[in-house]
Amino acid sequence: MFHRFEFESEFYSNLERIPFHVRMKLDLTGVKLSLNTWRAFRLEERQVLCHLPIGMDEERNVFISYLTWLSSARASVAIEQVPVVEPSTWGNTKVPETVRSRSDDHARPITDNDWRRWAEHERYALYKTAASKDPSLFDEALGEMLRRVRGKG
Repeated sequence: MFHRFEFESEFYSNLERIPFHVRMKLDLTGVKLSLNTWRAFRLEERQVLCHLPIGMDEERNVFISYLTWLSSARASVAIEQVPVVEPSTWGNTKVPETVRSRSDDHARPITDNDWRRWAEHERYALYKTAASKDPSLFDEALGEMLRRVRGKG
């Protein structure tokens, strides 16, 4: 499944940027991919990467193999293997400090209860945007996530 966020919806038509859900897959499989390499892929190939699952070992291997082939065939580069980022990095039950400190500047800071309600890909997006140099990206992501929390109860 490909999880789409409202805050990055303007990029979905052509996938000019690497969506956060794909970034999460890259982190979870230990692959570093440059934006230039991503842009060398055809739109259909980017869409396949968006939809490929990585929940099981075999699926992760297929994802990495496909990326390896695409990078070589389309950009004439080898993929860079990096350490796998464990999902615990962006926390399962407690708001990571980087996210907490960024959200404290808002009228409604993130609580641990909010954090537990969100799916892994949502927590990942907040974690990554909190570390971003562009504070507006975090603000947009947080606004979207808080609307979802309020909508659920």
